[in-house]
Parts: sequence; C-alpha cells; structure tokens
Amino acid sequence: MDAESGNGSAAVERHAGWNELFFDLIAVAGVGQLAHLLHSGPDWAAVGLYGLLFGAFWLSWACFTVYGDVVAERTSSSALFVAMAGMAVMAAAVEGVHEDARANAFALAYVLLRWYAGRLWRQGRSLLVVPDWPVAQYGAGAVPWLVSTVAPEAWRYWLWGAGLLVDALLLLVARDDRERVAARWAARRERHRGGPGARPLPELREAGVDAAHLGERLGLFMVIVLGEGVVQVIRAASDQEHWDLRLAWTALAAMTLLASLSVLSVRRGAAAFPQLVAGGHPRRVMLCHAVGSAALAALAAGLGRAVEHADGVLPDDTRRLLCAALACYFAVTLAAVLSELPELPEPEGRGRLRGVLLHTVPAVLLPLVLALLPVSLAAGPVVLLLLLATLWARGYRTGRAERAG
Repeated sequence: MDAESGNGSAAVERHAGWNELFFDLIAVAGVGQLAHLLHSGPDWAAVGLYGLLFGAFWLSWACFTVYGDVVAERTSSSALFVAMAGMAVMAAAVEGVHEDARANAFALAYVLLRWYAGRLWRQGRSLLVVPDWPVAQYGAGAVPWLVSTVAPEAWRYWLWGAGLLVDALLLLVARDDRERVAARWAARRERHRGGPGARPLPELREAGVDAAHLGERLGLFMVIVLGEGVVQVIRAASDQEHWDLRLAWTALAAMTLLASLSVLSVRRGAAAFPQLVAGGHPRRVMLCHAVGSAALAALAAGLGRAVEHADGVLPDDTRRLLCAALACYFAVTLAAVLSELPELPEPEGRGRLRGVLLHTVPAVLLPLVLALLPVSLAAGPVVLLLLLATLWARGYRTGRAERAG
C-alpha cells in the first residue's frame, strides 16, 4: 500500500475554502432543526431522540468534511452539493420524525449519504485509505438504519442507536494494521485480475488528514452551534411582551456564557476543545467533537427557554438540560485533554494535569450539583451560575493561549 502524505505536510497553511463554507450552511439549518427538538420542554425521550438524530447528522457532515480535508483541491463541488441535498432532507424530516414517512426519509437519506461518501474515496485509479477515519471504508454502521425502514416501529430507535454505536466503536478500536490490509488487497487484486472481462481493482493508497485544517473545520462547526445559541436567545427575547431588568440581565448572562464558550472552544485550545494541543489523535478528537457539539447545541436550546422564563421560575427539566449539557461538554473536554497527557514530556504533563484538574473538574461538578438541587430556581441565577463555572474554566491558560491573548 503506497503512502500518500496527504495535506498535513504541506508547506502552505490551508484554510476553509468557499465551497466548504457554503457546505457548512447546511449545518446551520440542521443544528437549528435539531435544537428545536429540545425547546418545548425536554424529557428523557426527547433527549434520546435528539442524540440519535444529531449523531447521524453530525456523522454525515463529518464524512464529507474529512473527504474535503484529505483530497484538498481535488474536492468535488458537486459532491458537496449532493451532500447538502441529502442533509437538507434529514434536517427537514426532524420535525415530525415520529411519523413513519419522515423517519424513513431521514434514515434513507443518511444511508445514501454514507454510501455516496464511501464512493468518493476512489480517486482515479486509486482507492484512498484514511487510517485516521476508518468510517470512510466501513459502512456497517449504516446497515441498522436501512433495516429500520422495514422493521417494526418499536425497533426503530434501537436500530438507530445500534448503528451509531457501531461507528463509535469503530473510531475507538479499529486496528491500524496497514501491512495486513495491503497484503489482503494485493491478493484480491491478483484474483480479480484473472477473471474474464474483469476491470482491474484500484490501487490502494494511504492518505492522512491535515490536522490543522481539520481542526479549523471542527472549530467552525462549533461556532455554528454557538451561533444557534445566539439565535435562540435573541428570538426568545424578541417574543417577550414585557421587557424588564430581569429579562435584560438573564439575556446578557446567556450571551456572555456563549461568548466565553466561544473563547474557550476556538481560541484556547484545538479542534474546538479548551486546553487541547493541536495535532492530537483525529479519531479520538472526532468522537469527542460529536458529543461536545451535541452538548452545546442542547445548551443553546436550553438558553432560549431560560430567557423565555426570565421573569419567573425556570422549569426543572430545562434547568437539568442546561446543567447536564454544560457538564457534558466540560467532561468531554477533560477526557480529550487527559487522553493526550501520556504523550507529553513528564514536567509539562504534570503541570497540565494539575491545571486541567483544578479548572475543568469544578466546571463539571458545579452544573451537576445545580442540576440535582431539589428546589426550583429562577432562570437568571441558573444561567449566572453556569457562566461562573465557564469563567472558572477560563482561568487555566496554556502557554499557547497566553501568546494568543
């Protein structure tokens, strides 16, 4: 298997192109539709459905984003447009997804996008293999979604969950046995060559991601998610009949919380995670990004509800959603940073460990304690306490963050 250096060794730093930014417009629409699932009083069923739909939508976006990252200037604009069309179907089907027709439309669009994304890795006479993104070559996770279109309705969500679990496990445990894969593919090419009228199988070529460019793309997705929070806050404030001081300071606290998360996610870390060093393991980073972005989109929906209830008591289900979402985001951040510590030099690793534990663990624990309180609370104080947890997490600054200001 020939090695292809990919874009990571390019001398010129890459940034998101116009076609990639246009492709991200579908993420804006999709995140808005998904956040709406949690806007009208979330319960466990709504949260579970939200997680399944967000996971499938994010994975569709990620498949084409990694494709564009790897092939760079060879990215097909028509392929991105086809992806946008399929994801538009998924986004449109979110509202009313309990209906069979819309659920099947969502599932079929997802399956077709996974199949189409897999086809794109054949570049001319070569088939690109990306060890950092094994989902490119394995579509087993889409099979349960296809089965769900003909299975009994009671099985539907279990099958969707099983499909996402297969892909998550693939990212975590897939072996990078390059020599074995190359040998098996060479043997298959040899057998195929001897068949009557058979076209030769493509040559297997290894390709790598451009870590800096991919990190920028993940950060842009997180900005889109935080932007949905801004939209929710503005919409909720504009719908209020009476504007008063409680509405003003609740909305201000919500906007400040989103701004603080933006600083943490984009400026003080990598791949949209605070304190993460650039160039980490793409598989782990991508999995963390899926969960972290889902948590922040849920937070966005909760902030809209909080502003709606600025003049009174925040419903307990919304308080728990807000607190659990922020705690989940910081827990994922903690897991991402801890996973890279063993690879750092000993003195630097110990210093980062102390800083991460001091500033990230409280940011996880405070929202959890707030969620478990047996009393109801006003919306403003809840948002303010979540802001304080985020500001505490901002207290840790790596040398890179210090230089960035």
